[in-house]
Amino acid sequence: MADPIKYTTTLPSNSILKGSTASAIVSGNYGPTSSTGWYSGLRQSLYTIIKAQNGAPPLQYQPPNDTELIKFCNTTATPSPTTPITTISEALEFLSNSDYVVNYGSTPPDNFPIGLPMDGLSMYVDSQIDASVFTATKWLDVSGNGLVFDSYGTALNLENIGGYEAWRLNGSGYFQCNDKYGVVNMGGDCTLVMWLYCTDEGVSERDTIFEKQGNGNTSYQGEIAVTWETSNGFSYYSRKTSNYDSASGGSLTTGAWNMISIKMSTGLTTAARTGFRSKNGGNYNASYNSRSNTALTPSLAIRLGTGYAGPVEGENGMGAFLTYNKMLSNSEINQVWEATRERYGL
Repeated sequence: MADPIKYTTTLPSNSILKGSTASAIVSGNYGPTSSTGWYSGLRQSLYTIIKAQNGAPPLQYQPPNDTELIKFCNTTATPSPTTPITTISEALEFLSNSDYVVNYGSTPPDNFPIGLPMDGLSMYVDSQIDASVFTATKWLDVSGNGLVFDSYGTALNLENIGGYEAWRLNGSGYFQCNDKYGVVNMGGDCTLVMWLYCTDEGVSERDTIFEKQGNGNTSYQGEIAVTWETSNGFSYYSRKTSNYDSASGGSLTTGAWNMISIKMSTGLTTAARTGFRSKNGGNYNASYNSRSNTALTPSLAIRLGTGYAGPVEGENGMGAFLTYNKMLSNSEINQVWEATRERYGL
């Protein structure tokens, strides 16, 4: 049974849950339906949209093109959009904030980390999951929100980096998601997790490893911008008025894979924002300098490997990025570490 689907309001083990739709991330025999509630799912090469029903087979839609996907939103989706959808970007944004699970591509996730915390997971791209990297020009989200990151600049190559397949940075190439960026809300309570390889040389100039594009301002005056410093440490920034907030995101071990995590409280109010950092699954430590007393303006596109300070140099590597629309606890970040560390030999 591929992509099993179940109606539930509690998150089953090894599943993605949106609203009352659970989609298993480990294929297998989840039946019989009469006793387990799991149904068999379907996939096609573009978008597959699913929504579970209580006591009945799930609703599954496979619009063959962008026009039909927009039509689905306006004529079939429940609840319907408040205003008519006219573009594919609007359609994907609408679905990402609905109870529908959206899958992109015909390949179910393989090598999905067992035990990964799923509650609040808004984006997950991973160079070691075939469904995430089955095309060289895209990096696909496997969180159930169907984000698509397109390649820009000189294309990055999947290579053996530190013993594991990852994107080799080259000082030009990066990935950017132009659709559905609203589902990754780094302006509210949020968490960012990055698996990065740092060479002995690191970087010779400040580069941006993760950001959300500014909306009428620079990225470091919006939701978030994370800078890879020449010291092989990180700085991160948010908000604007009367001055932008800043913080230290910890440091990388050279010649090794590292799991770096940053979490922040909401910046969508006038209250001071707080921030914390963690390395390799350790407990979060406070690190944040709040200088703004004004709610931030929500940002735009998500960028991996570049931003306001420019693309990250080679020969460093990107393995995975995860975002959560919540602040993970110490226990949860340790679970992320335990679920993913073996794929980087740690």
